[in-house]
Amino acid sequence: MNLLIARSNFYSYSETFIDEQIKQLAPTEVLYEGWLPSRTYSGKSIYPFPLTLLIVRGTLRNLFPSLFRKIYQYFLVKFIRNNGIDALLANYGPLGANIYEACLAANIPYSIVFLGFDANEKKTLTQYQAAYQAMLPRAKSVIVVAQSMRENLEAIAGPLSNLYFIPCGVDTSKFKPFGEKSEQFTFISVARFAEKKGPIHSLRAFTKVFKEIPSARLLMVGDGPMWDEAKAFVADNHLENHVDFLGAKTQDEYLPLLQSAHVFIQHSIITAAGDSEGTPVAILEAAACGLPTVSTRHAGIPDAVIEGETGILTDEHDIEAMATACILLAQNPSEALKMGIAARKHVSEQYDVVKLSQKIKSILK
Repeated sequence: MNLLIARSNFYSYSETFIDEQIKQLAPTEVLYEGWLPSRTYSGKSIYPFPLTLLIVRGTLRNLFPSLFRKIYQYFLVKFIRNNGIDALLANYGPLGANIYEACLAANIPYSIVFLGFDANEKKTLTQYQAAYQAMLPRAKSVIVVAQSMRENLEAIAGPLSNLYFIPCGVDTSKFKPFGEKSEQFTFISVARFAEKKGPIHSLRAFTKVFKEIPSARLLMVGDGPMWDEAKAFVADNHLENHVDFLGAKTQDEYLPLLQSAHVFIQHSIITAAGDSEGTPVAILEAAACGLPTVSTRHAGIPDAVIEGETGILTDEHDIEAMATACILLAQNPSEALKMGIAARKHVSEQYDVVKLSQKIKSILK
């Protein structure tokens, strides 16, 4: 099968799940560049010169949006036919909304993977409602990474017999327990500093933990729009020597940090705009490294974390409960270790990326 995978970015440190998808599915080609992807990993473009120039396409899109859409569809169909593409897999609903008509015109099946905001955020669902209604029933498959997404999509398009729940996976051969734990009891978060990830909520909980356990430490990997607010919070609460902001890091860079930490924390929430998680891959990576998770009953997290067995879950915005859970594990390291072992087993059985990729392959074929 000559598979074409489409994504919005060439690379994003927060989209390692798409990188892993591409690695496992080994497509013939990968398209990227926004919601109207036109460039390929191999250096090609679906366009001839001068449309290869971003300034030309930007001008056309701004001045003649309807015409530009027709131009995009024409050249995407041509690219599909010229490269013998048999099937297309689109990451994110908005991208799928922009490519499905070309797939129909080229007479190839298409599938869409919904990963978070595209199936949850109110603004996005409203903006793409008409496209989703037309696109979803005709798809070869609609893949959601959290069971909670089904309701929103079927509210728009009606019952979907082509909808499959396949969560994001983790490379359990790479993410595994290794080495010694840090001498200080260490909590770790690996996430963008974005509202739905709840970084300030995690910091508020850690403030309470620190009062009970002054030697505790928190590592925060990532960056994003709430970075400055988070740093200001730490400064205001005099936690500079106990909270480390490590910035964005690659998997290879934060893997040893996971392996040396004791507990993974993330206070995911539904934002005011309705945006929410799918299944946070960092939670799966941490579990694969043998860490228990303290998080919230949010989106796909209750599937990834077995409450009371592989971690502790709290209600969204319940800072006190999150702090209590963190303190419990810090004061009972043997319990944290036991949960971490169970977490590794659970992820290896249910979230191994090779096994999940085989499910996607079987659906695409």
